[in-house]
Amino acid sequence: MWGEPLKVWRGLPIAAAVDVRVLGQIEIIDGDGRRMTGDDLPRRARQVLGVLAARHDRVQSKDALADAVWGVDLPGNATAALEHYVSVLRRALQPGVPTARSFIVTRAGGYVFATDRARLDLAELRVAAKVAERRPGQLDVRERIVELAPELPFVEDEYADWAAPARAEVKAVLVAALLDLAEPAAAADPARALRLAREATELEPFTERGYRLAMVAGAALGRADEVVRWFDLCRRALADDLGIAPSADTTSLRDRLLAELNTAAARPVESAANGDRRRGGDRRKADRRAAAATSDAGESGAAELVERRLALVREAGRETGRQAAGGSEDAAGFVGRRGELAALRDGPGVVHVVGPAGAGKSALLGRLRDEAPERVGLGRGPGPGGALRLGWLRTALHQLGRPADRTLDAAMHERRTLHPAELDAIAADMGGCVVAVDDAEHLDADSVSELRWLRERGVRVVVSYRYPSAIADRPLHALDADLVLRLDPLGERDLPVDVLQASGGIPALVAAAGGATGGATGGATGGAAGGATGAAERGASGAAEGGDPAIAEAVAMHLARQRTRWMPPAAWEILRLTAALGTLRVEQLAAAGGLDLDEVLAAVDRLVHAHLLVEGPGGSVRHRSDLVRSAVAAQISAAHGHHLRDRLATA
Repeated sequence: MWGEPLKVWRGLPIAAAVDVRVLGQIEIIDGDGRRMTGDDLPRRARQVLGVLAARHDRVQSKDALADAVWGVDLPGNATAALEHYVSVLRRALQPGVPTARSFIVTRAGGYVFATDRARLDLAELRVAAKVAERRPGQLDVRERIVELAPELPFVEDEYADWAAPARAEVKAVLVAALLDLAEPAAAADPARALRLAREATELEPFTERGYRLAMVAGAALGRADEVVRWFDLCRRALADDLGIAPSADTTSLRDRLLAELNTAAARPVESAANGDRRRGGDRRKADRRAAAATSDAGESGAAELVERRLALVREAGRETGRQAAGGSEDAAGFVGRRGELAALRDGPGVVHVVGPAGAGKSALLGRLRDEAPERVGLGRGPGPGGALRLGWLRTALHQLGRPADRTLDAAMHERRTLHPAELDAIAADMGGCVVAVDDAEHLDADSVSELRWLRERGVRVVVSYRYPSAIADRPLHALDADLVLRLDPLGERDLPVDVLQASGGIPALVAAAGGATGGATGGATGGAAGGATGAAERGASGAAEGGDPAIAEAVAMHLARQRTRWMPPAAWEILRLTAALGTLRVEQLAAAGGLDLDEVLAAVDRLVHAHLLVEGPGGSVRHRSDLVRSAVAAQISAAHGHHLRDRLATA
């Protein structure tokens, strides 16, 4: 879409030749097709453009613009600085165009983005949203909304205060359009309806309508497992962040859809048996058909189990709330991490827990709560989809027996930070308590400020995220750590030798390794296993219980993909080479893979850091986990493996 000029939906205004696009990354295309992105502009100039675009067709005083762009960091002569950046924008975006014809218009002592002089995708989306509101059944305008907004606006400045209202507005409009399109598609094109509902729930995880439409679409596809899976996703999203259960409408819809699917599945069995009796045929044929139908139903149930296990793995690190029955089981099975637990329980005021996917961050925080439920409240960060802002604090306060729902609801409704007096009231009598936030890297600036305030009132703070680099440009970076705990793999003191070799000590693979190896007994494979990441450990545990190598390899493959997705392509190639050829020196990796030696060294550094490879003598490396090695090797054909061995031999 970005490569073509904006198509204008009929009934929407057509502006001038310049296209300014802020839905996603900023991009400007002039009438000659010349392109410029937000990265081509000075940061402050880009932000001035962003503020004007977010508030298009409304005059912004110079004071209001400066306050939005600089906040409390106003330069000495903010007016002069602002005028300079407006001049930079005019010259860069419309070179040779007189100031009097610029789309950034000087008016009433301020500036305005005039959409009669330049086309702005955000303005078009707002017009489309009004049309959609007036015409509930008109689908083409909703298609246009979805086409216009591949992402939320102002990606470069997503945490800026001035960007927040526009991002929230676009999210609400986009979610409504996706669901309005999914509803009629549920019967005509259920696969598309399922995709639209998925996109809507990723943007707004607390809209039950999205989950209900996904359930209906899944049922239309004849997939009982999809109905169950989407209801379970809804239940977890609401319970983890809001502490509530799905509504009666959602629960009754699930029951009705499953009953209808079960009835439909039973009819062919009965029909086949009756048909054989009517024809006087061999009764054994009817028995075989009934048995085959039952087998199909069993396979569907097995598929549902596999899908639910793998869904848990895909959400590694996302589940922190524990059901009461599950908590004792995890407590009984938890091994290792005693030093880390002591540091979290009795250590300094602010602790950061870091580690890659599957390192055990969620289970470690869950175990901390299990050991001291009266002192530890555990919430979950919003994730990239943007959950309700104070969901993490609501959950933690409920667990500590100090709910403040009225205060939090008011702040979220008014889209504001908590006032100092409100924070003081929340922190009263909480000295020595711990507020922990799992998966915290997407916390916004207001949430970080609130955590710092609680810390100053004697509340200890624990946050978890993947790597320090993940928060370098995020608000969480401002929450200074007194201690950073990096979770390394488990070792010989924690696990039996065969489980350690299969899992590499990676907590998320321990239970899977137990099943794949025929199993170590006891806590090492039955529960949290040294703090495997919450959802991943449950998926892996299921694999171990069934002893299914295919499930174990699926868990391992997913974990390897998760840990390498931020790495250069050479990293995955090195995993493939070491899976197919075994232990290799770096120069052998370069020769076998046709890679540059410096490229190999950089990728090996990252793979060792991610605990996927271990180093040996003479600069050699090998897979840390036999499960990961086996899963990756399964993707390489015998012919390809033979070719790699020949290449290595002749190198």
